[in-house]
Amino acid sequence: METLTICPTSTATILACQQIAKTFKENIYELSILRNEWDPEFATSLMVWIDDIIDKHYTENLDVLEDERYREWHEIMVEGLQHLKVLRASLKVDFKQDKAFLKEFFRITGYTDYFSDAKNGDHISLFKFLKTFAANLNESTRQQISEKGTPDALFDKILVCANRISQFEDFFIALEGDTELDTYGKKEVAEIYETIQDICRIAIAYYQFDPEMRCKFSYYKVMVNL
Repeated sequence: METLTICPTSTATILACQQIAKTFKENIYELSILRNEWDPEFATSLMVWIDDIIDKHYTENLDVLEDERYREWHEIMVEGLQHLKVLRASLKVDFKQDKAFLKEFFRITGYTDYFSDAKNGDHISLFKFLKTFAANLNESTRQQISEKGTPDALFDKILVCANRISQFEDFFIALEGDTELDTYGKKEVAEIYETIQDICRIAIAYYQFDPEMRCKFSYYKVMVNL
């Protein structure tokens, strides 16, 4: 399964937990064969636990996510990450003999700090990644890369996403919104996060040959479709 490294108390994480718990409950009779404690009562109590946490700590942040602009924001994020992945793959092919160049380019443009978390569903890291990339890309490096075979238009696509995403900073404030949680609240949400992680790990192994169900227990896949 994909490793998720985002803040366990962010709004995006708790919403992903809620969706995964719902899928878990819907399939509990099949999944109950995998763990002694997995039964309908356990699945129901998990949903109640998560819903209660959302009601207590995240209601205000959810108002932002229901804004009509959310879908546009979401599409920009998915598109931006895809372009960044393609560029990275292309660079690893064209500059496989120049490790020093790759290391420096990835450091300057944000890949080193943000790519791992961004590709695993951390919207905050992806936002910072796009902004860092746009701020630090220079023309000489861009031309050097293009001359090796990467279409120059790919850079434009990434820069367009970075520019457009700046209009949606309020969403990132909402998604990151764990500042109101006290110590107990953070501990409780972290426990939910860990519980859902354990469920995903086992469920994904069980659904090895069922891609559709595997996606439903993948944090990254669930988060990009919130």
